[in-house]
Amino acid sequence: MHNFSEKHKEVCRASSIDPPVTKSSKKFKTTSRYEGEWGPFGMTGYGEYTFPNGVVYKGEFEQGMFHGTGELVYETDPTEYRAVIRGQWENGIMTSRALHFSDTLEYNEHSKWTYCNQPDRRFDIEYVKGVQPAGKSYMTARQPSIEIPPGYYDTGDGLYNPKTKVIYSYKDLCTIRRAPSLREQRWIVENCRVADVKPLGPRPDLYETYKQPSLLLAQPPPPPATSFTSRRSSHFDIGQHKALRDFYNPTKLRSPSVERVPPRKFRPAN
Repeated sequence: MHNFSEKHKEVCRASSIDPPVTKSSKKFKTTSRYEGEWGPFGMTGYGEYTFPNGVVYKGEFEQGMFHGTGELVYETDPTEYRAVIRGQWENGIMTSRALHFSDTLEYNEHSKWTYCNQPDRRFDIEYVKGVQPAGKSYMTARQPSIEIPPGYYDTGDGLYNPKTKVIYSYKDLCTIRRAPSLREQRWIVENCRVADVKPLGPRPDLYETYKQPSLLLAQPPPPPATSFTSRRSSHFDIGQHKALRDFYNPTKLRSPSVERVPPRKFRPAN
């Protein structure tokens, strides 16, 4: 019996129950689209997911959720403007992010924003072509500048109307791109370019401030001329100013050329 069991024993081989991963595309009821790899529980691996508003996610998926490294591509106009958010996702939740503009400018919320800020407020195009003279200054980084209809604000991706509180397309004011939040609406009105430009007047917030150095050097010593102390008393003393005796006596100060040589005495020869 033992020999029979050993002879007819079936060897169990471990095999994966996951179907082979294949690339395919699918269109959902929300008009969004997906093209990429699939797993037993949905989108798994690398793929591209297009939202109904045109934003495209390119990156890694896990069981139908964003998971791993990926990027969100925002294209207002493929020929003019593009912004990309690159980051890390964990089970559909973004854990880190950085915004990259079409001109390679990067914005990171954990670092200080320095572009177009004091003390250097130049646009990207002014780095390349230089600052233009008065009357020809660049109003925006994108050239030529967008012509703004009266009452609208240029948000960079469209035209904002404060009455309807939505952002329209540059090419068609009947096409709504998106509806900004209340916080963004206040920011647009305070910072974005408007059609009716009014004189700004003095802007103290743009003034440069100068501060004294924290390390103050010691005072240098006074020059030698001012540090000299006279030894002569300020009071007049006739004894000090009285001429000394024989101060000028010609007999004691005769010149060697007029001094008389004493005569020499000779001994007579025998």
